[in-house]
Amino acid sequence: MRDSQLRACRVRVDQICADQARASQVRVIEPKVEEATRDLLGHAIRGEWDDFANVAEDVGDARFLECLSLCLRISGYIAIDVSGRAWPTVADIQEIARRMSAVELDFNLSEEDAYSFLARAALGFEPLAAVFPDREKLISVPIFTTAALLVSYRRHGSDWWNYLDAVEDALEKATPAVRRRASRPASPFVRKACTQQMNC
Repeated sequence: MRDSQLRACRVRVDQICADQARASQVRVIEPKVEEATRDLLGHAIRGEWDDFANVAEDVGDARFLECLSLCLRISGYIAIDVSGRAWPTVADIQEIARRMSAVELDFNLSEEDAYSFLARAALGFEPLAAVFPDREKLISVPIFTTAALLVSYRRHGSDWWNYLDAVEDALEKATPAVRRRASRPASPFVRKACTQQMNC
């Protein structure tokens, strides 16, 4: 190998390493999705339904689907966090769902829907459209469940958004393999199923 070829290989290796370093610092949570999700959660928690509907309409269908995806990640993280285990048991998920359905918020979240969302979608990785074929539930349960989790499990004396900040920070700092999986776009099948359910 000639010196010029060796230098070219070193330059290429340096470029690859720099690209990988930049890629590892890319945000998992896209700021516009995070902002819209936070707005939706806040309006749901405060019972501001006109504002909730306006945000949902303003962000558009594609961004709204991204908000639902972020709710899946947030809810999954919280369920694992509060269970105190590497992975929640069925009994853990049932207790979390029971507690969420009992929280006094201005929306109706049944224990069954909360359990299905956590067990099948957030932790079971089933497509939301398969878990909730009803369009209204497909749209509302992910946001209502995430809102109820944030209110139910926040630290005593703190606000729900402080817990959300901590969860998002933890998601951002996740290992590179988890980050790559979390930031992967939904498969065309999942996207098509959700789009059909939402009549987009």
